[in-house]
Amino acid sequence: MGREKIVVGLSRAMFVVAVIAVLSLVLEYCFYLSEAQERLVHLIDIIVVVVFMMDAAIRFGLSRRRLAFLKTRWPAIVILGLIVAQFFLVAHLSGRGWLPTFLESRSVLSLTKGYIIVLQIYLVFLIVGQAVRANRSIASFRIHPPRTVMLSFVLIILIGFLLLLTPKATVRGSIPLVDALFSATSAVCVTGLIVADTGRDFTHLGQGIILALIQIGGLGLVTFTAFFALVLRRGLGVRESLVLRGVLTYETIGRIGRTLGFMIGITVGLEAIGAALLFVLTRLDPLRTTGEVAWRSAFHSISAFCNAGFSLSTSSFERFATDVPVNFVMTSLIIIGGLGFPVIMNLRGRRVLATKPGAARSRWSVHSKLVLVTTASLLVIGTVAFLALEWDGILQGKPLGEKLLKSYFASVTARTAGFNTVRTAWLAPPTLFLLAALMFIGGSPGGTAGGVKTSTFALVVMSIRSMFTGEGRVELFKRRIPRWVVSEALSVVAMGILVVCAGIFVLLVVEELPMNDVLFEVVSAFGTVGLSTGITPTLSPVGKIVLMLIMLTGRIGPLTLVLAIGQRREAPEYDYPEERVVIG
Repeated sequence: MGREKIVVGLSRAMFVVAVIAVLSLVLEYCFYLSEAQERLVHLIDIIVVVVFMMDAAIRFGLSRRRLAFLKTRWPAIVILGLIVAQFFLVAHLSGRGWLPTFLESRSVLSLTKGYIIVLQIYLVFLIVGQAVRANRSIASFRIHPPRTVMLSFVLIILIGFLLLLTPKATVRGSIPLVDALFSATSAVCVTGLIVADTGRDFTHLGQGIILALIQIGGLGLVTFTAFFALVLRRGLGVRESLVLRGVLTYETIGRIGRTLGFMIGITVGLEAIGAALLFVLTRLDPLRTTGEVAWRSAFHSISAFCNAGFSLSTSSFERFATDVPVNFVMTSLIIIGGLGFPVIMNLRGRRVLATKPGAARSRWSVHSKLVLVTTASLLVIGTVAFLALEWDGILQGKPLGEKLLKSYFASVTARTAGFNTVRTAWLAPPTLFLLAALMFIGGSPGGTAGGVKTSTFALVVMSIRSMFTGEGRVELFKRRIPRWVVSEALSVVAMGILVVCAGIFVLLVVEELPMNDVLFEVVSAFGTVGLSTGITPTLSPVGKIVLMLIMLTGRIGPLTLVLAIGQRREAPEYDYPEERVVIG
């Protein structure tokens, strides 16, 4: 019992120390400090690391399996070894001797600066470990999984909001509160609607904060903390697995660890490939340095895969409207990110032959087939419809190849990505309505896209078809879809329409704007797309708050939001007699 009390007390104390570590890093990198203040912050860093070392030593002494304890903490031991080595080098060689002189002559970081950097990397590692422990503690509470998902998004939005308010995050050194909150919400909800120009109004630090929010928002905070729990060999509890099953839309709890690893691996891999390709294709940009091109390539690759739509260029990708390779890379990232990880995993498994002779290879699920067919159909329909509607409009006088390329990009990006190669405000009303319809449908479940989702839309269409044919049930690819799944799809679409209608009504009341622009902006927010006719920066604080709520609803899903806010009730033990109601 004494051992358990000590461990609990250490966990609580180290949580406080981790908060201090976070504050020290934020002070150094987000605020302008004097030399004396920097030295004080570095001293705090050293004290925090020493405290963490003492904590590890005490836990090691209390551990019954000390070898296993060391194996699970080998990264910390390696970094700690570097810190100790650098400490002696700094203490004995700083300011004298051949090594500091050699480093300075080669323009290499001084030993002291390198020591501080390694120290802060160790702090980040320790903070991640504490975050995993906190996640385990939160998961132990009896919080409904949808509510956990909603709270995780709200938490990361608030953290991003506070970071964007720091002086080093913006070019001017400050930003209005509502604009900082809007930017954080748009980034976490991977929407792309902006009230401040990302490339012009934010510094590299501010852009980095937005990029981190996009990455975390695209995959989900719960997903990240659970992944690090597996990496640090902390394991997942049953309640954590149940929450993740809802987040990942994966049915089998036993395979969640494998799914997490695949999700993070495919995300990092594809984003890295996309960034490398964009760098190669745009490295000769005469207006940018090599470092700037590399940063923009990485930013746009992550933004595209996460279907965020944030761009460092004021005109988005209009400059590359006729660049086929750049268009191909961007649309490929958008489409793959919007397919959803369950589909990507299924496609990957389909290519792998069974290890045993005669064993059947894995098949495509009905969900994967439905998503692929619906996605391809919407891309073709969107491209052809955009081409036809804007043939004599914004595409007038352009070569056929350019018309097709711009129409295809518009069809892809309207499915929750938010980039544009043509000026959205110049499109004809029918075209805006077409894009609004595509934005409302959005991408696919289990991915980085928003909207009501392709599979939901397809089930609603098939349900209407079955009603007309009198079949009374929905069948897809020689499989019967359960009635409750169809009912859930109808509920999601109905709630989505209600959210959009409510948002349009409120904005029309508080803003003096045309109906077409308001409708387009609200649907863009709900679909977490980011396409805009340009009215978002002109909205009043109330209007911006309305869009923020719509973005959050669109990101976590209207059904999840209702389950998170609503109260759970036990099913009654009685049943009333049935009676029909006249419909239509």
